[in-house]
Amino acid sequence: MDGCCCDRDDLDKISKGWSIAMFYSKERLRRVYELDDAQLGKAVEDGKLVLETLCLFVHACIKRGQYRLPSEFWRVLHVEYGIVVYPSALTEDIDVQGLGVDITFTDAYSKHIGM
Repeated sequence: MDGCCCDRDDLDKISKGWSIAMFYSKERLRRVYELDDAQLGKAVEDGKLVLETLCLFVHACIKRGQYRLPSEFWRVLHVEYGIVVYPSALTEDIDVQGLGVDITFTDAYSKHIGM
């Protein structure tokens, strides 16, 4: 693949990991913010699900070295969703105490990843 750090198998694994992260992120948004279906739909439309998924994905997969994403991924996040990932998101320890009960990954990473 030209200019990509990943081969086809890696991209398939990344895609599967993203899908799993998105499923759990959707459930976390629903639970923590007590959203009904309409409110959750609005959150999805507003890009909140992508933001929550990205924060989880960075926390669980990127920082742990499981995946290395192509640079185009970060550019698309910024262009399509207005999401900015600061280097500190990838290097600093993030306190996730209360996660899933009182806070989301978006809350935990709010000083490091923004929309």
